[in-house]
Amino acid sequence: MTWLQAVLTLPSLYQQVLSYHPLARSIALGPAIAQAEAQAAAGIWDPTLSINITEKRFKNQLYYNLLAGELKVPVWNGIDFKGLYEQTGGFTLNPEDITPSSGLVGFGFSVPLLGEGLLLDYRRAVIQKVRIYARVAEQEQRLAWAGLLLEIAQDYWAWFAAYHKARLYEEQVRIAKARLIFLRQALAQGEATRADTLEALVEFQLRQQQLTQSRAELLQKALAVQRHIWQEPVPSPQTFVVEYRPDSTIPYVPRGVWDSLIVRHPKIQMYALKRQVADLERRRALEQLRPRLQAEYLWLQQGLKWHNPLSRDWRSDYKFGITFAMPLYLRQARGNLLAARLEIRQIEMEQAYEARTLYNKAMGQIGLLDSLWGQVNLQRQLSEHLAQLVQLELIRYRNGESDLFVVNRREREAFSALLQVYELYARYGVEVAQLRALLVWNE
Repeated sequence: MTWLQAVLTLPSLYQQVLSYHPLARSIALGPAIAQAEAQAAAGIWDPTLSINITEKRFKNQLYYNLLAGELKVPVWNGIDFKGLYEQTGGFTLNPEDITPSSGLVGFGFSVPLLGEGLLLDYRRAVIQKVRIYARVAEQEQRLAWAGLLLEIAQDYWAWFAAYHKARLYEEQVRIAKARLIFLRQALAQGEATRADTLEALVEFQLRQQQLTQSRAELLQKALAVQRHIWQEPVPSPQTFVVEYRPDSTIPYVPRGVWDSLIVRHPKIQMYALKRQVADLERRRALEQLRPRLQAEYLWLQQGLKWHNPLSRDWRSDYKFGITFAMPLYLRQARGNLLAARLEIRQIEMEQAYEARTLYNKAMGQIGLLDSLWGQVNLQRQLSEHLAQLVQLELIRYRNGESDLFVVNRREREAFSALLQVYELYARYGVEVAQLRALLVWNE
């Protein structure tokens, strides 16, 4: 297997994922869906036109014909502008339904005078809620992206460890093969023992078996990374293993900004938004404690005649109504108000606990990273010292002061130590990704 592949860095993989990955594109639709729902909720402010036609005819006799149309235009602060048109006919009409032959036109408004709906009506509460939920969707999107990037980082560093493991096994096989060829030639010339040659053959076969297993593991881990690549042209699973290799750049740890990231953390922001919704429910419950006084006034005139209503006496030709309502016990409103206040308190306590949890987890994760990096450096030094011992043992072996069994053991120890370096490095990369996911650091 050739190792002259193109380097695939983790940041470049992140960029490809955020731009082309189906799950990332699906996550990106979350705020758009929330905006669409907000647009649908805004329909509560849409003008409505209604027409009702009722006719009764029996034995060729028209009892009545009623035509009523209404245009309602909601505006802010609970005010509704209204327009109506009525035209009736027949000999059995109620007196209140009689209109001029050309019909009756009216226009005016309905407005809360005091009490419920004056400061916060149902429609304004709905609009404010959906706007808050749209902001919640943005925070949920950030959390979902962080989870996806963590999964990708875990696959990437598993590939990193498998790649270097396969490389090390190939190097070990190359050394064992060269030694076996040398000893076979020396045995033919009577300069080596059969025991050393058999020892070299067994070691070569063991390393070949380990190499085969490591290549299978490398293929598995590489394909786990390849499934995240969707940018055209997408490398095939067969070519990805031989065309790409992982990068060894030390991943960045957001140290100087991690505490400020907690303040802006999506979970903390979501609790703040939930509190806004609960506060909106509290204000709405307070409104329900007040009596409702609603007034409606419409100017009336014949359908084919137009007069400026401002030039006429508003006390003639009008339709006026006033509505007063108030629950006697107010149990529903008082229960809703108490529930909203308790929910606000509950959200505040959960937010405080979540903030402390995130802070402590971040501190613990940074401490773990510092410990891991110290282990990486210590293991690297140990690997170098074991490699020196291998060279010294080889010198002793050439001088006849050691045997091949000891040399193989020294090489296995050095190889295992170097392999541990890459495994610790990969674990360090995973823990960095864990910290980034914890802090939702997607940059």
